[in-house]
Amino acid sequence: MAVEITNTNRSSSIIRVVDAGSANITLANLSSGANETITAANIRKVAWSTNGHITIVRNSVPILALHNTGTIQYDELNHVIANNNTQTIAVVITTGGSLVMEVTKEATYTTAPSGY
Repeated sequence: MAVEITNTNRSSSIIRVVDAGSANITLANLSSGANETITAANIRKVAWSTNGHITIVRNSVPILALHNTGTIQYDELNHVIANNNTQTIAVVITTGGSLVMEVTKEATYTTAPSGY
């Protein structure tokens, strides 16, 4: 299983998970650097394709169960998936597939980054 996380300071993170297996994405994985401490993360958008199924779990609670292929843009519905948003995001891909998620972050900053 391959996991790629692209973090943006004071903005969202993009998480890409490919192939069968499981991955745990902690809040610390979503930080863009030493100045940023992530305190919560909400799922904003999801795109997936699988020949099995994909499950997203937080704090042992199933949050999303995804089958076949699709895209959900919760932000267009003025909504985000915030269940257990202070917990690790566990992604399980059964059989095979790929998942791309955009998450919004709540964070504290020790010092203001340059340019702000």
